[in-house]
Amino acid sequence: MANKYVVKLIARILIFISCIFIFFFVPELMTLIFTGKLYGELMYLYIIWAIFMVGMILQLVPKRQKSLTMGCLKHHKLLYEPSNQPYTEEEKKVFIKQSNKGALTVLISWLALTSVIGILYFTGIIYKDILLLISLFFYVCDLICVVIWCPFQFFMMKNKCCVNCRIFNWGYAMMFTPLIFIPSFFSWSLVIMSLIIVVKWEITWKNSPELFWHRTNSALQCKNCKDKICKIKHPYLKDPLMYEGGKILKTNEQ
Repeated sequence: MANKYVVKLIARILIFISCIFIFFFVPELMTLIFTGKLYGELMYLYIIWAIFMVGMILQLVPKRQKSLTMGCLKHHKLLYEPSNQPYTEEEKKVFIKQSNKGALTVLISWLALTSVIGILYFTGIIYKDILLLISLFFYVCDLICVVIWCPFQFFMMKNKCCVNCRIFNWGYAMMFTPLIFIPSFFSWSLVIMSLIIVVKWEITWKNSPELFWHRTNSALQCKNCKDKICKIKHPYLKDPLMYEGGKILKTNEQ
């Protein structure tokens, strides 16, 4: 799985570079994409749109897929594997509290960044084509976070690894937020689908947090992990979800 994600990262980088090429050498396409039709000169950019859309749809399919990590599929109850590992309600509350605290921090930070981008756009400092490039840059950064290093994990979430990430399926919504300022089929279709994924994810989190916790879902435990996407980015061992006021709540190995 790690190699597949590296290949995906390289593919995203190539897509980003190709759109930079279009931006500088065929700039009219960047303008037409938000008003033009789905054929002819715009076909390449809508192939990219299709890649985005298929990637999001796959996250909604409740089936173990070789191309996707358990990190983005763990909200499907059909894939839940009860661990039967003992825990207390206090431990569960700590997990939920710490996870929500980290997620809220990420949300506030991202909304602040999105607001800055929106201000730059509406004041005429940047234009529609730049917003698209920003989204594509975020598209690359999304997998950099999975494969190499994630600032959200390190500074805010403090989750052990991507498979255990509370906000894994926020990725598409975060990368497409710059497009929310542009009213067009291309932009809003991506934004709406990404928000559907987040809503589904958050409803499941609210109703069934045990699907997201390695103590209750054995599929998220290191010993049972089939993804092994941590070859380059090693697990974050200082997992604060193990602690409450300096007291260790979990001592057994995963």
